Amino acid sequence: MLQDLSTASLQVGLSMNRSKTKIMSNSVKHRVTVDGQDIQYVNEYIYLGQLVSFENRQDKEIDRRIDNAWKSYWSMKQLMKGNLPLSLKRKLVDMCILPVLTYGAQTWSLTEHQKTRLKVCQRAMERSILGVKLTDRVRNTALRSQTRIIDVGVETAKLKWNWAGHVCRMHPDRWAKIATEWVPGDGRRRRGRPRRRWRDDLVKYLPDWEVAALDREKWKIKGEVFAQQWENT
Repeated sequence: MLQDLSTASLQVGLSMNRSKTKIMSNSVKHRVTVDGQDIQYVNEYIYLGQLVSFENRQDKEIDRRIDNAWKSYWSMKQLMKGNLPLSLKRKLVDMCILPVLTYGAQTWSLTEHQKTRLKVCQRAMERSILGVKLTDRVRNTALRSQTRIIDVGVETAKLKWNWAGHVCRMHPDRWAKIATEWVPGDGRRRRGRPRRRWRDDLVKYLPDWEVAALDREKWKIKGEVFAQQWENT
């Protein structure tokens, strides 16, 4: 298939970019060649801004989000650590840093530990903005009362809740809806605690969430309560 794609592309003046063409597999890695050149196998790659991997994908993606958020923060160091009014610093965090920290949150299935890591990152930024150290023993509630930035837990929950409702109202032929509703019919899972699934948070809060999502207005109201639960966990 790859060779056919390369051949057809050359007929219209296009060529396959070897540096961007990789293969990832969780099975046997057979040799694949295109135009006499081997295609490299990789264990992970970035697609549409998110990490794709078979091993600890969620942990690695959270690491990337936190790293990128700090890069965004320090790129505005002069503003964040300067004399800019706190109200404007708040807008910078909400508009420039929080979207980086929560990018792709619609598809996350976070554990409690991962939620905590995101919140710790945001709290550290708040202390940096206010010039407060950990040794000062200032409570998180006191920090938030001053900064009043949007809580990362709330934003993550809202993004996921809105996306879940959107998927439920999709046409049955859409791949996003098919993949969400698909239930494996064969095979056996490994021993031990099952992995956290995308729908677990939704089911825990609202068992019949797929039916409730069909009413757009009621879904929005329930989403506010869902987001507040994430803020308090």
